[in-house]
Amino acid sequence: MQKEAERQSYADASGRSVEEIRALEDALREVPREHLIEQLYGPDHGAFYDECEDLWIVPDPKHRGPGFGFIAIRSDRSWFGGVVPPGAFQ
Repeated sequence: MQKEAERQSYADASGRSVEEIRALEDALREVPREHLIEQLYGPDHGAFYDECEDLWIVPDPKHRGPGFGFIAIRSDRSWFGGVVPPGAFQ
């Protein structure tokens, strides 16, 4: 239900139909994640794969503050971002 609301919101904002948004999501799922990451972040992206979580983690190129800013890409090509605080990896 939440995903449908997000699709509708994006469709409204972009002037597209929900069906077009669904088709775009389906097409993105067909693209290998490694290729998608390289196309979005360049060949020296610094991404790594977390096998336990089935996530590709990419350093967020826009993060300028302390800690490690990241973008995590799921197998369905949805994503989320965040920041790991300084010292969390020690």
